[in-house]
Amino acid sequence: MKFAEHLSAHVTPEWNSQYIRYDDMKELLAQSVAKAQPYADESDNILREQFFLRVDEHFFQYCEKESTKINTFFAEKLAEALRRWETLKHEAVHVEQTRRHGSHRTNATSSTTHPTNDQNTGATTTDGNKSTTLKRRSIHVEEHDIMAPLTRVLPERLIERTREKQTQRLQYRKRIDLKLAFSEFYLMLVLLQNYQTLNFTGFRKILKKHDKLFQTTRGEEWRKLHVDSAPFHTTKRVDQLINDVETLYTDTLESGNRARAMKRLRVPPLEEKQSPAVTFRVGLFVGMLCLLLPTVIALGANLHDSQSTKPLAWRQALFLYRSTFLIVLHIVLIGINVYGWSTSGVNHVLIFEIDPRNHLTYQQFLEIGTFLFVLWFLSFTGFILSSYYDFHPFIQPLSFVTLILLFLFNPTPTLYHQARFWFLRTLGRVICAPFYRVGFADFWLGDQLTSLELIFFDIEYFICFYIYDVGWWPVYSESPNRGLLCDGWPKIVLQTVLMILPSWFRFAQCLRRYHDTKQKFPHLVNAGKYASGFLVIGTNSLRRATAINFLDEPTLNPFLYVWMGASFIGATYKLVWDLKMDWGFFDKNDNENKFLRDQIVYPSKFYYYAAILGDIIFRYIWIINVFMHFRTHSAEYADVIGFIFGLIEIFRRFIWNYFRLENEHLNNCGEFRAVRDISIAPLSIVFDHTTLEDMMDKENGIRNRRNGKRHNLINEEIKKGKILVTNEGSDNETVIVNTPFPPMAHSTQIADELNTTLTIISSLSSDDPSPDPVLIQ
Repeated sequence: MKFAEHLSAHVTPEWNSQYIRYDDMKELLAQSVAKAQPYADESDNILREQFFLRVDEHFFQYCEKESTKINTFFAEKLAEALRRWETLKHEAVHVEQTRRHGSHRTNATSSTTHPTNDQNTGATTTDGNKSTTLKRRSIHVEEHDIMAPLTRVLPERLIERTREKQTQRLQYRKRIDLKLAFSEFYLMLVLLQNYQTLNFTGFRKILKKHDKLFQTTRGEEWRKLHVDSAPFHTTKRVDQLINDVETLYTDTLESGNRARAMKRLRVPPLEEKQSPAVTFRVGLFVGMLCLLLPTVIALGANLHDSQSTKPLAWRQALFLYRSTFLIVLHIVLIGINVYGWSTSGVNHVLIFEIDPRNHLTYQQFLEIGTFLFVLWFLSFTGFILSSYYDFHPFIQPLSFVTLILLFLFNPTPTLYHQARFWFLRTLGRVICAPFYRVGFADFWLGDQLTSLELIFFDIEYFICFYIYDVGWWPVYSESPNRGLLCDGWPKIVLQTVLMILPSWFRFAQCLRRYHDTKQKFPHLVNAGKYASGFLVIGTNSLRRATAINFLDEPTLNPFLYVWMGASFIGATYKLVWDLKMDWGFFDKNDNENKFLRDQIVYPSKFYYYAAILGDIIFRYIWIINVFMHFRTHSAEYADVIGFIFGLIEIFRRFIWNYFRLENEHLNNCGEFRAVRDISIAPLSIVFDHTTLEDMMDKENGIRNRRNGKRHNLINEEIKKGKILVTNEGSDNETVIVNTPFPPMAHSTQIADELNTTLTIISSLSSDDPSPDPVLIQ
């Protein structure tokens, strides 16, 4: 493998702009050799050497800027690592001391009960007077205990035991969080170590290529002078930190068990390896689908009536099967999303803040999706055949839904149980949105639910159908009429409430984020977007409820125009938010990416413009409903029309996912955030002034939480011979460290300098036979 491919495969995506620009430097050398070709053809070695000398002035200036950028970024990340190490070290020592103190207190409590009895026993056997005295005291104590009211004694003991259990739970949770924080810090150190190795190898490779192409040793001399002695290469502090973390974690948090500690600290491979078994199963399920799909089509085309000449219940089957089809399709599309993110360098693992050591790959998503699709087609095939033979056909869709629920809530450690439980926990936070802090995974999942409104509509039909229409239950034999919530206006109200739930979840999340951040923009404005969804669903329900009264003249329905106005406002609101806020398009600094943003990840601009056009079309596709005449209360949710709209919305969300995570990934890149920010509890509820003074005596022991803009502060401090290092994560940590390096060059400035260099190289190959060795600025 060439080094350029190795570098691109192993870089940390969030630090991509801070690695050596190997490809650009390689291109610069190639263009220089091409421009020097006329001198080689004329066998004029003197002019050729002079040309290479002038090129070297530009090339080594570029190398020096790259070296300065790498040194500065490395110093910044090392300072951040040292800050985190001080915090984690003090926290680990405190947790260990708390654990030992708790164990000593437990032993002391257990030992204070038995020795007292032993002393009393000894007293009764050695001295009669003492025995009599002790007996009198014991009788007095017993009488006092009996006279003490139980209402006072029992609550005190109960409160004490409750406090002990609560303290134990808090200590256990704190210990788990600390272990997680150590594992993320260890991952950060390994990434930083990898950063050192890749950049040094890059300089060594490019300078070796320089000497080979220019037939000189100036590259090797420059490397020995500038790179071999560079701090990012010579410092061994990262290696020491890695050893210190392994030792402290093993001794403190794993009781000296190094094997268990290293298993916890294990760093996943930078390149995800796919399991051959998973690949085989995906292929197997896809092959089964290729057989089942034509089978279902053939059965549906040929079987119209059952053996008893009753028509097959196609309409009921569509209502019962379409929602599960959309769910399974959504899982498959998310698997394709994960594949696109992984191949394009979008770090979805960090964005969703899931464990980088244990998460689902795109093939595992596809395995789950294709497996459920096989079950879906088998169930649908069973429905057709059982309908034809008049043998309880509606058992099939109910059984399939039951299988999905069993798969999801399976408590055994099988079938990707960690991923399933992570999903259930996230879903629980979405449902209880106002009561929990909202992370990216929470509101991302909430957005996915807003694209599945059809499923919430079908919940009402599913429940009412199996209670009143199938005829399995005693209520059917008593009253052939449908229940209160399954007919008329109550039915529409129930459908409206169910369909509002996804928008309500996101609305509540926005309010919670405003409560936590006190930022009206964007959180309250975003809440207004989902509030417009309430209006659209409500007016649409009124339109559906009254549409049957205007069958001859549907344009006379007043709620039609109210719904059209609400839908237009809501669609426009959501479209603008999609393009500007969620995707970050129409940036003022879009430069060459017209109507997009300064940086893009995916290889072709066509994807972005096609996504914009597609989002506009899909957001306003509801207009089709205006020109259709519905004759049922279900309106556009009836039959195939609702299913098609559901498929379109799922596909729109599939496209939305790509650019939403790309925008979040670029935000992480702007903050150079490559690992999760794990919050750990304070050192103690009771403030420990001794610990504080000890931390203040140590360098980087205290974190300053003042907010500041990173690049402005760097420019101000660099004049004083210092550089301000910030971590704009959850804490906005700031620390000043001494460094002799100037601030990092912006990526656009580097690109401009490279273009200028290439232009100068082109000018060096002009018709002037005697180039001036002095650099012309």
